[in-house]
Amino acid sequence: MIASWNGLAPDPAPERKRGPRDTIAKLAAQLDLPVNALGPENRPPTTVWHCSVRAAPEDRILSDTEWAAIAQRILRATGIAPEGDTKACRWVAVRHNADHIHIVATLVRQDGRTPKNGRDFTRAQCEARKIEVDYGLRRVRPGDGTAAKRPTQAEQHRAKRLGHPTTAREQLRTKVRLAVAASSSEEQFFLALEEFGVLVKPRRLPSGDIGGYSVTLPGETAWFSGSTLASDLSLPKIRQRFASIEPGAGTGDQAAAWQRAARTTEAVPHTLRASDDQVGQAHIAALGELLDITAALSPLPYRPQLRAATEVFERANRSRIKPHHRKASTLHRVTRELLYTGGTKDGEVLALVLFVIAAAVIAAAEWHAQRGHQQQAEAAWQASTHLAAAYQQAAAQPLADLAHRTPDTRALTRCQHTVRTVLPNHAESITADPVWPALATVLADAEQAGHDIGEALDQAAQPHDLAGANSPAQKLLWSVRARSRETATGQRTTAARTKPTRARASATPAVAPALVTGPATNDPTRRR
Repeated sequence: MIASWNGLAPDPAPERKRGPRDTIAKLAAQLDLPVNALGPENRPPTTVWHCSVRAAPEDRILSDTEWAAIAQRILRATGIAPEGDTKACRWVAVRHNADHIHIVATLVRQDGRTPKNGRDFTRAQCEARKIEVDYGLRRVRPGDGTAAKRPTQAEQHRAKRLGHPTTAREQLRTKVRLAVAASSSEEQFFLALEEFGVLVKPRRLPSGDIGGYSVTLPGETAWFSGSTLASDLSLPKIRQRFASIEPGAGTGDQAAAWQRAARTTEAVPHTLRASDDQVGQAHIAALGELLDITAALSPLPYRPQLRAATEVFERANRSRIKPHHRKASTLHRVTRELLYTGGTKDGEVLALVLFVIAAAVIAAAEWHAQRGHQQQAEAAWQASTHLAAAYQQAAAQPLADLAHRTPDTRALTRCQHTVRTVLPNHAESITADPVWPALATVLADAEQAGHDIGEALDQAAQPHDLAGANSPAQKLLWSVRARSRETATGQRTTAARTKPTRARASATPAVAPALVTGPATNDPTRRR
C-alpha cells in the first residue's frame, strides 16, 4: 500500500508474521465502516469503486511518492475524495508492480452521503492526460467517446483460460462487422450471422417488431447487444446503412468487379478532400467494409497483414460526425459485388486494389487528423502500415514481370517525352523512380491497345496528389493500368453479351456465396 485516505490504514504487506489475511480483514472493515453504518435499504447499489492506473512500457519507473500523488489527483478529479474534504470517501492505493497501481474506494462518504462522482471515467481520463504532461510520460491520444468498449478483466481471463487469442466480445465484434459488410438487408444480416457461427437473439417490441438483437458464441454464457459491441453496430444504425445501399446482384465477372472496386476506391481521397464532413465519414465507414471483405477474400499469404489492418482500422470507422451513408452508396455497392464473384487470383489486380485501399486509408488518417480525431487518425495510420506490407508482398511479382518487359529504346524515349510534356513538375521524380521501367511497360501496353498515353497520364494524375506522394510513379502505374484493363474487360463483356445464350432462371442468394460458411468451420473465407 502506498497511500490511503488518512495515511494510517493498516498495510497488509509488512504483516508477514501475523499473516496478511488478518490485516486485510481489518483494512476491509475500516474501508466499509461508512457503508455498514447505513441500513441496507439506504446503501447505494454499488459501494466499491476500483480504478487501475498504468504507465506505458517505455515510461520511467515512478516512485511510491509519485504514484501516491497520482492516486490523489485521480480521486480528486473524480469527486470521490476532493482536496481538503475530511468527510470524503475512504480509499487506498496499492502498487502491485513497478508500472501500475490499483485504487479502491468505498462509495459512501464518512458523513453518510454519496459522492458526486458522475462521469468519473471521463474525468479520470482528463486528469490522466494532465498527469502524462506533468510527469513526462507517454501522452495518450484523447478519444471522443466513440471507441468500442474494451473487454472486461473477467472476459480476458476467460479467453486466456480457454486458450483463445481474443475475447468473445472481440470475436463477435469482428463477425458482426463482417456480416454487415456481407449484407444488403436486415434479413441477410441475421442469416449471415448464423452462417458465421453466431447465436442471435432478436429483441421484440410490444408490437412484435424487432427492436434490437443480442449475440453470443456457442459455449459462451454472456450475450452482447450490438450497441455494446460498437456504437455503429446497433440495429438502428445498421438499418440506416442498409437503407443507403442500392439493391443489385453480382455480375459474375470477377475481373470487372475487382476493377470497379479499385476505380471507385481510387476516388475516395479526392472525395475526402472535397466533400463535407458527413459525406467524408460515410466514405470512411464504407472503406472499412471494403477492407473487411478484401481481407476475407484475399489469398492466405496476405491475410495476416490485412486482418491486422481491419482490426485497427475499426477504430477509424466512427467519430462524432453522423455519416451520410447514401452519398457512399457506390462504394457500398462495389464492395458487395465482390462477394458474389469471390477472391481474385490475378496478382496484378490484387496489388492494384491493395494500393488504392492503402492510399484511401492514408487519406482517411489525414482527414481525421485535420478534425482533431486523434485516436481515429492513429488507428488509420497503423492500418496503412499493415496495408503497405500486404501491398509490397502482393506487388513484388507483378512489378517484376512488368519491369522485365520494358519497351524498346524508341518506345521508352517516347514515354519519357510524354511524361515531361504532361507532368513537367513531376517528370524527374517519375523517371528516376525504381518503378519507372514497369510504368513505361504499362504506358507502352496502353499505347498498343489504342490509347493516347498523354491523355491516359493526365486522367491518371487527376485524382492524386502527386506532390505529396512517396512514389508518384506507382500511383500513375496503377491508375493507367486500371483504366486500360477496365476498357479491355468492358470490350470482352460486351462481346460476350452479343453471343446467344440459353435462358436460365436464377435468384439472388440471401447471403453472398463467397462468404457463406458452415458453423463447424467458422471460417468466413471458405467457399462452397
